[in-house]
Amino acid sequence: MNNAISGPSGNGVQQSISVAVVTAVARRRGADPTDLPPLYEWIDPDALDALFSPTRRGGSRDGRLEFTYDGHEVAVDCTDGASITIDGTPVGESVATGLEASASTDA
Repeated sequence: MNNAISGPSGNGVQQSISVAVVTAVARRRGADPTDLPPLYEWIDPDALDALFSPTRRGGSRDGRLEFTYDGHEVAVDCTDGASITIDGTPVGESVATGLEASASTDA
């Protein structure tokens, strides 16, 4: 399963949704991601990644999840890609999840 996304930095580096959330909150604060508390104190990172991973047949999953992380309201929306919103502000453009190609081959 490929639940990696191009991170909110837009640098093309593949990272999981959970890492992208921590990175986005850190950027919003102007801090280093390692300065933030662990994401698992608010939400299970493995469950977050699995929620937006491809289906067993490789198809995409659609959905939206909202939660609080260290005082910030976070929303992850996965329809045509993954988008992350922190405190109501989108973090960059929607980032590709790599699921679109596998969904088109499922027909």
